[in-house]
Amino acid sequence: MKEQTRTDNILDTIAIVLSGSTTDTVKMQLTVAGERVAREGLLVLVEARRGEEKVIARIERIVPVNEFYLEGDLWSEARRRGLEPPLLEEAARRYTLAEAAVLGRAGPRGLEELSAPPLPGDRVRLLGPGELREALGLSEDEPGIVWFGELLGYQGLGLPLDVENITMHVGVFGETGSGKSYGVGYLLELLSRIPLGDGAYGALPAIVVDANGDYLDYYEAYASGKQVGEYRRVYRLVFPSSPARYRPYTKPVTIDLDGFTAREIAEFIITYKAGGVELNELQVSGLERVLRELEAMGYGFTELLTERISLVYDMLDELSRGRSAAIHAQTARAIRAALEKFHRDIVEGYRVISRKPGLDTGFIEELTREPGLAILDFSAEGAPGVPLPVRQLVVAYLARLLYKQFTLYKIRGEERYLVLVLEEAQNYAPNPRSYPVAWSLARDYLSLIATQGRKFGLSLVLVSQRPIFVDPVVLSMLNTWIIYRLPVEDVGYVSRASGGLPKTLERRLTKLPRGVAVVTGQMNVLGFPVLVRTGRRSVGHAMGRTRVVETLRRLYSTGG
Repeated sequence: MKEQTRTDNILDTIAIVLSGSTTDTVKMQLTVAGERVAREGLLVLVEARRGEEKVIARIERIVPVNEFYLEGDLWSEARRRGLEPPLLEEAARRYTLAEAAVLGRAGPRGLEELSAPPLPGDRVRLLGPGELREALGLSEDEPGIVWFGELLGYQGLGLPLDVENITMHVGVFGETGSGKSYGVGYLLELLSRIPLGDGAYGALPAIVVDANGDYLDYYEAYASGKQVGEYRRVYRLVFPSSPARYRPYTKPVTIDLDGFTAREIAEFIITYKAGGVELNELQVSGLERVLRELEAMGYGFTELLTERISLVYDMLDELSRGRSAAIHAQTARAIRAALEKFHRDIVEGYRVISRKPGLDTGFIEELTREPGLAILDFSAEGAPGVPLPVRQLVVAYLARLLYKQFTLYKIRGEERYLVLVLEEAQNYAPNPRSYPVAWSLARDYLSLIATQGRKFGLSLVLVSQRPIFVDPVVLSMLNTWIIYRLPVEDVGYVSRASGGLPKTLERRLTKLPRGVAVVTGQMNVLGFPVLVRTGRRSVGHAMGRTRVVETLRRLYSTGG
């Protein structure tokens, strides 16, 4: 039996350990089979100390060697002249060296540090799915563990993610066409069916701020009668002007202003009129004074800026009348123009402000008590003609609402959890140095969730094409990173922000194939960065599919 096992190991062997290995680095020579399958970043299993220990390592460096092609060798001049002696390849000694970083040995409580290095002659082979689970001490249906995609190079071997650590916030980054949005959808599917133990499954409540309709497939599936994981409901939230507002399981995107301060409302109204990042402090202070005066008289901001806007105009006139007026007449005229634009666009045009908002504490209560998925649809159909500042106002309101509600849950001793997925995060938490998109009220509230939301059960999942454009304070709070193909300019920034990546992985970030990502951080149970291919979604991604050839064929076939 022992002889048979030894033969099987020889057949499976991809490398032999060489002298000079340590508890941190394994030096090895690849076998012929290993030369075909080995690549930098690949995980391997070292049968250390003649099989007494199972050590998991990651190949960091591969160096092919040919004794007739060495630097400064006897054939240097011949190569310089473009000549090669006959039968050179056949006669040369050829082999491939590799180095692998030791990640740990299998122990009773997962991966542990090595106490002694592997011995020369120890064998190295590919890692099997069962062996990874065994090394980590995990079962296939381990409570709280979801298996993300497939480790690159290993069919059927997924990456274990610990759902308990999602409250430490997640960043998903990748340029257009990298598979980023598909990957976020796949992650949502995993979070919709989390093993709870004893064969039970549950879903983590989620709200997705969907910039382009990339996640509407889940709403369409649910509306057509299909189950989406363990979600009890899947809602679509659209603006009152949307043609989709009367569809089933659809709610209006309406908010109230009473959760904001007078200063915040004044800043938004003045900036909305100016359309830029520069605040006119005289105008902001003047409007803040008007709103505070009326607030002291018992009026709410929503009431004032919808049904009683005339009271705001009257108070503005009163405070700008006379030589000793609190507000200069010219400033008052500018404030009135900003108020009129705000009322005309946001109150009457987009109809976003309401004393009975569709987004309220009752909706959050339902979504977290009966775990559901809500898709805040900012696509052309869900938010027709709605400009970015209005969407920023809605996201700011939502962030504030969630923070206050989850603070209340904590005070009451209730355990509630929710994931807020923010597509095009740079538009709501912009980095003012590199992305002056406009003043954003949402950034302050998202920073609040990023820095304090974890202890209340609130988790951010920030999604962006350009992480360098995202607010550095918010970015610094992310503890799990899923990184698809990136522009060159973002690679160093992301590597530093994520705590550092191995050079072998960092170099590949600009050329990763579609659907392949580097996953690192607290949710990654392995504890080290790995390359993962996103799994297949159970709900198709029709919203993100193009049909260029099909459309052109149809147009030309009709003679148009």
